[in-house]
Amino acid sequence: MLKALVMFTKQKHVKNCFLAVTYGLLSAIAVNLFLNNAQSYSIGVTGIAQLLQAILAATGIHLTLSLLMFLLNIPLFIFAWHAFGLRYITYSLLAVISSISFIQLIPEAVIVKDPLTNTLIGAALVGIGVGFCFNNGFSTGGTDIIVNFIQLRYHKKVGFVNNLINSLILIITALFFDLGRTVYSLIGMLVTSYLMDHFFILQKDVNILIFTKKSAQITDSLKKFVHGATLVQGTGVYTGEPTDVIIIVAQKSQLNYLKHLIQAVDPDAFISTQSANAELGNYQRVFDA
Repeated sequence: MLKALVMFTKQKHVKNCFLAVTYGLLSAIAVNLFLNNAQSYSIGVTGIAQLLQAILAATGIHLTLSLLMFLLNIPLFIFAWHAFGLRYITYSLLAVISSISFIQLIPEAVIVKDPLTNTLIGAALVGIGVGFCFNNGFSTGGTDIIVNFIQLRYHKKVGFVNNLINSLILIITALFFDLGRTVYSLIGMLVTSYLMDHFFILQKDVNILIFTKKSAQITDSLKKFVHGATLVQGTGVYTGEPTDVIIIVAQKSQLNYLKHLIQAVDPDAFISTQSANAELGNYQRVFDA
């Protein structure tokens, strides 16, 4: 069992690194090839950096987007370190470094002329990338750190919280620039937020029923799991043999971990899942299984 879990952990590490770099590439493509062409601002720190760059440029000060993103992320990563620990910021830092590097490396170009199309494609790329990163237990840096903290602490969906934070970008955009730029930014932010919620299954809970004849061994293994479990002693109607039921409420993203853990102990165990909404009680979403 230990060997199987170690292998699962290694695979997860490689997957997270791949997703962090993939997000960096997607966000850079979204900004340099689509959003900038529409003068549409992205979410979070990237959007704030875009807006700040435009305002400074209007006053004759020209700073690169990469530099502004780097400076804005510093205090947020200090907060993340204290709130979540070093393991959390490792992948998030890789995501931010990848994004900054690709934005610097990928030249700006016009692929599509229509501003609405540019906004929709760029926003979709960002939303998918952020959602997948959140789904694997780490943020993409910037204000996503705050969004993820609020989501896990207060069970608010990331898209909803993200919209509140990004309202500030829209207000400042409307004050300094034309209404068209504000409208396109709003459309892009809504698309990004929707896709973040769609792909972020970490915020979705499931009710898991485990039917097993080896409940003692499985419950012993589950003591290492972050969520609690309830054991119900039962009897198989057809066989008349003792068949216990273990009930767990967990995050959907933790199903694979649970399956590896259970199958390593009892390959014959039957697992059933259904959607659940954890409303009250001592239940808190976490990043790692």
